[in-house]
Amino acid sequence: MSNRGSIVGWTVAIVTLTALALFGAEGDARWPWLMFNWLAAVPMLLLLVPEFQSWARAKVAAHPSLAVHIPFAFALYGMAASLLVGGHHWLNLFLWPLCVGVAVAALGHARESEPAPGRLLLAAIALGVLAGIWERGLQIQVPGGTHLSLAFLVAIDVALFLFVVVHQLGTFDVRLDLGGRDVALALGAVVVLAGIAMPLGFGIGFLSFQSRWMGLAHGVARMFGLIVFVGLPEEMLFRGIVQEAFTRLWTPRVGLLVGSLVFGLSHLPKHAPPLNWPYALLATLAGLAYGWVYQKTGKLAAAAITHGAVDWIWSMFLGA
Repeated sequence: MSNRGSIVGWTVAIVTLTALALFGAEGDARWPWLMFNWLAAVPMLLLLVPEFQSWARAKVAAHPSLAVHIPFAFALYGMAASLLVGGHHWLNLFLWPLCVGVAVAALGHARESEPAPGRLLLAAIALGVLAGIWERGLQIQVPGGTHLSLAFLVAIDVALFLFVVVHQLGTFDVRLDLGGRDVALALGAVVVLAGIAMPLGFGIGFLSFQSRWMGLAHGVARMFGLIVFVGLPEEMLFRGIVQEAFTRLWTPRVGLLVGSLVFGLSHLPKHAPPLNWPYALLATLAGLAYGWVYQKTGKLAAAAITHGAVDWIWSMFLGA
């Protein structure tokens, strides 16, 4: 077990939870409902700590039924929170146990072997749908101003529990203790991507200079929030599961291309109805950069740095 990894993990967990407690009450969510989101962030951050991962694995090994009971406990938690906050979207309520059940069933009970690629993709779809559930009263502001839903946080919790604790997917590496080479590759990919995507984005009219700089503290907080709460979760899904599944089905090159295309297509409905093709095109290019970093380092946190940095540049200085 890496002592450095534990120190980094505990530091990120403590700093993030403190920031969420102090500055999370923005948007439509208010106390006490905000506490549902704060509590959902706790398992996510703890499951990034190697010591906690080992402890959780030992518990599941001693009590195998926890592999099923804990994911469904998360589903019941989301359903209860939705009912208490006054959510009336019954389809959303039904999706909580359905998505968790599909993910658990897709991965199966054979914890001694890694799931087949098709099972990984089915689990990814189920967790992606779960992450998309939105209740106005169940959201929290993460450092830097981004708002996340309770369902998004719970989907991360379930994914980490299933792929880090229960099945221990070998390529699902969420360690935060990156080396100098990892960081250099991550930041180098940002530079190369900017040199390609920015001229293209300006040329097709998707990007324009719009500074949203609000000071150094806000800039640092936003970078931190984008890496931990946007970059890392999305890299878990698109690189750790989708790209990896297609890599196992075919080759690493095909996995990179297909994973990037899926990532790009997921941005089609965003920011401009009905379909935002320029955004999808640039997101596909970005996905190639993220996927390349993941392939070269084998670490999702390295790809998350590239992802968070790109989102930071776009949200702070560029816009449609």
